[in-house]
Amino acid sequence: MTTRTNILLALALAAGCGPKQSTPPGTLPGGGGGGGDGPGGNPDPSNVGLPDEAFRGSQPGPGDARPFQLPEIKHFQIGAKDKVDVYLVEKHELPIVSLELNFDGGSMTDAPGKVGLAAVCMDMMTEGTTKLDKIAFNEALADVASSVSSYAGDDTQGVSMRTLTRSFEETFALFTDSLTSPGFRAEEFDRMMKRRLESLKQARGSASSVMGRVYGLVFYGAGHPLGRVTTERTYKGVKVSDCKAYHKKWIRPKGARLFVVGDMTEDKIRASFQPLFARWKGAAPALKAPARPKKAIARIYFVDVPGSAQSVVSLMHEGPTRKADDYFATQLLAQALGAGFSSRINMNLREDKGYSYGAGGGFGYNQWMGQFQAQSSVRADASHQSLLELAREVRTFHDGSAPAKAEELKRDKEGTILGMPARFATAASTLGQYRSLVYYGLQLDYWNSYVDRVK
Repeated sequence: MTTRTNILLALALAAGCGPKQSTPPGTLPGGGGGGGDGPGGNPDPSNVGLPDEAFRGSQPGPGDARPFQLPEIKHFQIGAKDKVDVYLVEKHELPIVSLELNFDGGSMTDAPGKVGLAAVCMDMMTEGTTKLDKIAFNEALADVASSVSSYAGDDTQGVSMRTLTRSFEETFALFTDSLTSPGFRAEEFDRMMKRRLESLKQARGSASSVMGRVYGLVFYGAGHPLGRVTTERTYKGVKVSDCKAYHKKWIRPKGARLFVVGDMTEDKIRASFQPLFARWKGAAPALKAPARPKKAIARIYFVDVPGSAQSVVSLMHEGPTRKADDYFATQLLAQALGAGFSSRINMNLREDKGYSYGAGGGFGYNQWMGQFQAQSSVRADASHQSLLELAREVRTFHDGSAPAKAEELKRDKEGTILGMPARFATAASTLGQYRSLVYYGLQLDYWNSYVDRVK
């Protein structure tokens, strides 16, 4: 590993492996009887014969691409002064509606000493309203088979709802109350904080959880808005009053983005949301782009997790942005290297070496920068060897000593193209695809040229 490639490695070490489980000879996992010739009444695999047919000698290839009609998306604005951008995909085949109101904000806005504030406050928004406590709120949703949820990411946050068309009005009323008048009750806040503090304690005993917590710290640095880590102390610094202030500051309609997919029309959206925007006004602060992480020399980080049954090895490096010209090339590179079951990293660590149940890697993005990561949970006694193999796979691909092969490229291109319709299989997944386009600043007709660009 050279400093020229500027690769960061993080390794969460385990103390040892647990006892190996085995299945008694001649029995199938799960036990039980049944007919057959093998011991214990189970079938004898040696007596199972298959016809000697020629087609069994080669792996089936992918089928022809089926015609697929991309769902059309409509963009318009609603609101008088505080405009909200609406992105609507009409799907009237099923009586289902999914929608999300998406805002700037998230964990990168957390104040020092209150890391975790955005996540806690956004979760609290759907823990009841001023009219209904948590139990009554959940019962009201259950009565109409609907859901209302909220979340906070690194730099975005949102409140969403899913409902049947016939229950839209009742669910929408609960959704708008969550937006404008969440309960923020002290007892619900205390319960949530206790749960989060217990989760932190549990996370200390899991190598994979520790890796998830230190990832941003290693990649961005402790002083970076995306590199801070929640602790018991920072959680205890968050108060109910902080959540009320956060809601008032960041959950504002101007500049928000509304995504709607399902049995809905523009006229229905306008009729439903106009009364809300007549009484709910204002704009959130502008979200500032964070600084790029400082260039770091290649180094290895170790975190000891006593008693963990496995280790996690992870290689990190700065990557291209989502809008880079070579995006499709790097995505196919990631497929061959680590993004699929047949990728080189998985075939090495799982199939060849037997160090892992699964290993992989690829590119991740936020709206400003990109990251590359290759990672695997491995046997504790194979931590060192796994780290070497992971680095070797990336290095040989990078320096051209083991370039992508034609069959790898063909396999991954066909898989990418044939897998595209699954991205739009449900209303929720369709909403997510178009929300990503808006988040990254891509054209709304992006998917129309997707197949040709992959080819």
